Amino acid sequence: MQKLNSRQQEAVTHEAGPLLIVAGAGTGKTTVLINRLAHLVLDKGLSTEEILLLTFTEKSAGELEARADTLLPYGYVDLWIHTFHGFCERILREHALDIGLAADFKLLSATEQWILIKRNLNRFNLDYYKPLGNPTKFISELLRHFSRLKDEDVSALDYLETAAKNIDEDELEVKRLKELAGAYKTYNELLLENNFLDFGDLIVFTLKLFRTRTNILNVYQKQFKHIMVDEFQDTNWAQYELVKMLALPGNNLTVVGDDDQSIYKFRGASISNIMQFKDDYKNAKELVLIDNYRSRQEILDYSYEFIKHNNPNRLEEKLHIDKQLKSGANFETKETSAVRYLQFNRGEEEVSFVASQISDLYEQKKGEWLDFAILVRANDTADAYVKELTRLGIPNQFVSLKGLYFKEIILDCLAYLRLLDNYHESSALFRVLNMPNFKVSHLDIITINKFAKHKVWSLFEGLKNISAIPNVSEKGRVSIDKLLELLDKHSKLVADSEPSKIFLRFAYDSGLVASYDFDRDQEIFSYLNQFYQKIKKFEDTLPASRLSDFMQLMDLELEAGEVGALRLDFSDNDTVKIMTVHAAKGLEFKYVFLVNIVDKKFPTISRSEKIGIPDNLVKEKIVNSKDAHIEEERRLFYVAITRAKEELFITGAKDYGGVREKKPSAFISEMGLDVFEVGADENFSNKLELVRDLERLDQKDPEKSEKLVLPDKFSFSQLAAFSTCPLQYKFAFVLKIPAPTDKASLIFGRVLHNVLHDFLEPLEAISATQDSLFGRPKIKLDEVNLLDLYEARWQADGYNNKEERDKYYQKGKTILKTFWTNLSSEDFPEILFLEKNFTFKIGDGIIKGAIDRVDRLVDGTLEIIDYKTGNPKEKLEYSDKRQLILYKIFLEEFLKIKVSKLSYYYLEGTYKTSFEAKDKDVEKLRQEVLTEITEIKKGNFPPNPTELCKYCDFRDICQWRYK
Repeated sequence: MQKLNSRQQEAVTHEAGPLLIVAGAGTGKTTVLINRLAHLVLDKGLSTEEILLLTFTEKSAGELEARADTLLPYGYVDLWIHTFHGFCERILREHALDIGLAADFKLLSATEQWILIKRNLNRFNLDYYKPLGNPTKFISELLRHFSRLKDEDVSALDYLETAAKNIDEDELEVKRLKELAGAYKTYNELLLENNFLDFGDLIVFTLKLFRTRTNILNVYQKQFKHIMVDEFQDTNWAQYELVKMLALPGNNLTVVGDDDQSIYKFRGASISNIMQFKDDYKNAKELVLIDNYRSRQEILDYSYEFIKHNNPNRLEEKLHIDKQLKSGANFETKETSAVRYLQFNRGEEEVSFVASQISDLYEQKKGEWLDFAILVRANDTADAYVKELTRLGIPNQFVSLKGLYFKEIILDCLAYLRLLDNYHESSALFRVLNMPNFKVSHLDIITINKFAKHKVWSLFEGLKNISAIPNVSEKGRVSIDKLLELLDKHSKLVADSEPSKIFLRFAYDSGLVASYDFDRDQEIFSYLNQFYQKIKKFEDTLPASRLSDFMQLMDLELEAGEVGALRLDFSDNDTVKIMTVHAAKGLEFKYVFLVNIVDKKFPTISRSEKIGIPDNLVKEKIVNSKDAHIEEERRLFYVAITRAKEELFITGAKDYGGVREKKPSAFISEMGLDVFEVGADENFSNKLELVRDLERLDQKDPEKSEKLVLPDKFSFSQLAAFSTCPLQYKFAFVLKIPAPTDKASLIFGRVLHNVLHDFLEPLEAISATQDSLFGRPKIKLDEVNLLDLYEARWQADGYNNKEERDKYYQKGKTILKTFWTNLSSEDFPEILFLEKNFTFKIGDGIIKGAIDRVDRLVDGTLEIIDYKTGNPKEKLEYSDKRQLILYKIFLEEFLKIKVSKLSYYYLEGTYKTSFEAKDKDVEKLRQEVLTEITEIKKGNFPPNPTELCKYCDFRDICQWRYK
């Protein structure tokens, strides 16, 4: 066994009874666990089947088993080293029949759970959680809720009984709870009906097995002479209950953990488990491992002073122990400080510094590439660092266990397969036309799109008739002919061939594989291989499947938010690692760069569970703290800073493109660090942009110098799209890629707008011939006329199914009846305009649009009304007001009449939200419009991935989509 210090040796040789090992960062807890296992086998003579070692992840279970193999002699087999879920699956496969389960149950992934609910949504009787416009909106949140219930070992019966008892609550709240309880019951019934279990069920049914079949529990209690739990701070309530049950009666239980590294609350982890362990086992011995073998003492001192801000909710305070880490590692004496906080003026400067600092340290032979790590709080932060390192030729890898479907090469493959499934999928066709194997310039695509739109063709029909389209380059025509030939060839395989065969033919015939070098592009080949394995696994699950079946599955997975499991085949390569702080737990690097450490980014803003568990169903003992979110963020930050061995660079910037200047994170002052401002020279950022622009000029890619044809008029929807994501604007309004327009909610909204326009048009005509109008006109306006118009304007096509169409139809009748009731209860309004089209100038930009309705009020001022068919908003933010403020600017300049009231009229429920635009808001919008138009005219359209990506028409072809 490895040489151990006195505390580690004491932990290894602990004889019996419960033992709490508090293992600080870098103190060798894995070594202690494996040496304890070896001691029990070699010195105490126990069989490997008499020891149970439980851990949190498959990765850590694999590492523990690999370490055990190096210490135990050959011949020791069947080690019980499992994750909690792996252990419970093993038990249930063996004893499923004892509680009425089939032993061949299928374990569902999160995506498969989503699909199960989606396909059986009509069984859930959802009302509160089923908006008509987006019936699957809450599926993911429901599944998170169900998972949390199982973490707390809450049965459907428990939930139903609790919901029934809440009679004193608000009527709507009671209805909500009963709906959730019923949905939970239905979900569990669906699982059992189909012989499915989810991951939460593995724990729940094992607990049920042991509680109801005590004879089986006794077998395992006698078998396991010692139980060890790794990463104990990451266990949830149900897992701890399982451990306590198995440990009886001897309680030879060893748990290892660090409350300061409890960072998985979002997965259901309960820090209260480790905090109350000594309450549950009062005679437990505690050992604190504080000899750190990773970091310089300066790093450990800063981290300790920082984490103490979580007092008193720490074991150190509760148990009166000393957790201050002492460095046992040997480091050369260094002149530079081990920990620094550097603040930059702009985010681009921060990115440039990190990349150049890594390059400089490498050139100085201070470390290999694998000695550097860039840690981010959120995935979307990583993109800028990946691009900058790649630009400088620094080998790098974004370490993630998800994201296969958003790798550029896989998006290309999916786009081609979509084309074979549906030639007229224009966004997919655009992506294929941009693949290196078929490269067609943007100018050619714009030319083809423009001609196709004139002929009312799809983009594919434009390609088929390419000979009739003038001004397309010869190179473009050759690429298009090649693509059309391949599509024709591969389409003949679709009806009779497996999806994997079609994928192989595409990869070979298109030259996709031949265009990459296997030695140089191993990651790309790994991604292609993993996608191929995904297709093969699908075929094994569903024999005789065809391409349309596979594409349907992919669409469902993407709709569910799945981004694709990713196996890191080359994680040990000599590359700079870029990863989230969560992914970095358990790892160590010579040099760590912790970036974007500013207010609101780290710590993040607290986001509570969208569907919380009723308090009387929560079984874990909640650690009493009003600052629970900040404390969790502190623990995560503590994990980040203790990954560094020699130097820790913490960076932030004042400007990340927002309106307000960012301040350093509060964690910086809590660490006791000074803020060192870098790049105070005002020419620094300009020099940086100059260097980049000069480098762009040196690039030979003709796409870089292509002159895009930009719109000469701008609508509010264009400006809103650019403000949301410039790349989305480019797709929609520059390249004019056709987007799907047959969405049910859009069709329904258009119908209602048309009906209301035609119905109210007589009032507009009268207003045009009179200076003012009060009272009722002589024209026949009644409910019958309104509903007759609805029948005449109703559009039955474009809905997903008959049930959806019928619901929308009935909803429309209800809306219009309520609209008439409200309209007829007062004097008819004086309508000045309906669907008023306009153009006007702001600076050098021309704004165009259409206003739904303008009324003249009693005092002679105007009210702008915009109809909405979505969910009403009682409180409007500035971003919600922008559209109507823009209309106000036009009307007041055009008519020279004051607009005093701006209103959104929500047709569902006829709820009207009105506001007055303040002068400062009008001026603010004017300046924003000027800025946005200026930026658009520059022709630069970078991606801006956010959670709004899920609603984007181009999400399936965009590798920068928010994940």
